[in-house]
Amino acid sequence: MNNIYDVIIVGGGASGLMCANFLDKSLKVAIIDKQEVGKKILATGNGRCNFTNSNIDYSKYNTTDAKNIVKEFDSCCVIDFFKHKGVESYADGEGRVYPLSDTAKDIKIALTNDINAEVVCDEVIKVLKNDLFEIHLASGKRMFASQVVMACSNKQITNILSDFELKFEKTNPVLSGFICEGFDKRLFGVREDCEVKARVNGHEFCERGQVQFRKDGISGIVIFNLSAFMYKNGGLPIAIKLSLLPNISKQKLADMLNFKKNNCKNLQKKDILFGLLKPEMAAFIIKKSKISGLEMPISQIKTEEIDALVNLIKNLEFFSKQSYEDCQVLAGGVDLKNLKDMQASKGLYFCGEATHVFGPCGGYNLQWAFSSGYAVAKLINK
Repeated sequence: MNNIYDVIIVGGGASGLMCANFLDKSLKVAIIDKQEVGKKILATGNGRCNFTNSNIDYSKYNTTDAKNIVKEFDSCCVIDFFKHKGVESYADGEGRVYPLSDTAKDIKIALTNDINAEVVCDEVIKVLKNDLFEIHLASGKRMFASQVVMACSNKQITNILSDFELKFEKTNPVLSGFICEGFDKRLFGVREDCEVKARVNGHEFCERGQVQFRKDGISGIVIFNLSAFMYKNGGLPIAIKLSLLPNISKQKLADMLNFKKNNCKNLQKKDILFGLLKPEMAAFIIKKSKISGLEMPISQIKTEEIDALVNLIKNLEFFSKQSYEDCQVLAGGVDLKNLKDMQASKGLYFCGEATHVFGPCGGYNLQWAFSSGYAVAKLINK
């Protein structure tokens, strides 16, 4: 029968495609995805595709069980794989590795060119196991395989594998922003360089980067990294502290404001932050400080009002009980501790987002996708 395969890969993303690239050429392989294979890769790194990191810190993954898998097919192996596919690359100052062309499409092409697999554009709705694995598709078709690789989003696998007695971790949006309480919509569109701090179950987060303000919350790479840190060490709710003007100490900032008070006679109290912060952020800080008599001359501003402004700027706190649903990585899937040789049961393999593994921004999550896809292919080839 034409619909019987040695291996069926459910999901044509980074991990599924890497797995297909390393499967033995003698195997009959199919990849099933409801959309174009590799499509999600095109959006990574703002279209540039930060596909690994040359300075991977294994402790930044949410589980230590990921370490050996990533080490076996590490960033050097990934870089070499794409080089042999014709893609040259470079690393920036933070170790983030991109194709030399800065084009995510080149990574997609490298992964999909010359793979030994039939691509089926359809949606898997159920996987059953008899003598063979039986894959039911939304189109009504059925396909059969000796071995199945779950390389799809973990959002789908609960229903797809409902006939198997598997434990799935709760899905959470990781590498996402936070919806914040008491937010001022006037901050929408503002971007500020900040030092971001938070404490989660005794663990401290401190990282500097650009924070992007949305209509009801905060986002940006440093906030994405905070979300990964938060879910690794606990979860919501979370108090987030932003230190604006991170290059300027509290004392230096106070000196600047006192200089304005004593020398800028043409300004009013409401103008005290003019030239220091973006107008929208300055207005937000002034409002939050509850300074009175804003139309009065700047020389009338009190010492305690300056102190209040300095404390707000260097310790601006937001509280969140909810992440944005749009995210770069969705935590969940099967914990590696519940897998043996990447299998939940004989012949049923998991890799990529189907596993409960995530890390911060900077190439960690694509590195996991590639490493886990390679690991599964190596095990199947045995």
